[in-house]
Amino acid sequence: MNRPIERRTIAAEAAEMLRQRILTGELRAGQPIRQEQIAQDMGVSRIPLREALKQLEAEGFVTIAPHKGAVVATLSAAEAEELFALRLQLETWLLRDAIPRMREADFAHLDAIIDESRAPDSLARWGELNWQFHEALYRPAGRPVSLRFLKRIHDNLDRYLRLQIAITRDWDRAYRDHQDLVALSRERNVEAALALLEDHILGTAKALSGTLAKRSA
Repeated sequence: MNRPIERRTIAAEAAEMLRQRILTGELRAGQPIRQEQIAQDMGVSRIPLREALKQLEAEGFVTIAPHKGAVVATLSAAEAEELFALRLQLETWLLRDAIPRMREADFAHLDAIIDESRAPDSLARWGELNWQFHEALYRPAGRPVSLRFLKRIHDNLDRYLRLQIAITRDWDRAYRDHQDLVALSRERNVEAALALLEDHILGTAKALSGTLAKRSA
């Protein structure tokens, strides 16, 4: 009875390790994933590794072809555009519900995340801190299922956003937008907060689209 649970745990840990290697660029888009070597590096057997790869395929991080194995999924402008469109619909809905329910403890938590994001060593954790901010912003809405779905969208966009930040180094705008979103939420100015969030998401999407187009050219 205990063995399958243990195996699923190992598979989840292997999936997280591979996910981080993809997000950090250690495993690049289009690169084959050598299962035997990866299993040896991680100290796991092939069975939980295959389960991990199936999970990452479902999340959009890898593609698995019959008789060819797994490769890191390529960066796709069309995919990024769709993911940003999903973010826009879901996050504006969540923020509208969250603002009237926010308490001072929620604002204090958001301020602390922004402060942490300004630390000199925070850029390596930019994706993680960005998700922490957005999760804390929407949690008062009381929509845990939607937040889990949104987390998968953010995970899939993270490697795109890391590329964008690395090239443009425009993280100051993200900080300012986050600060302004908290300020408007404190004022209970729902419509202004939603307009800023829409601009925040669409502005990032437009910049990333330009970056991907240049890389493609």
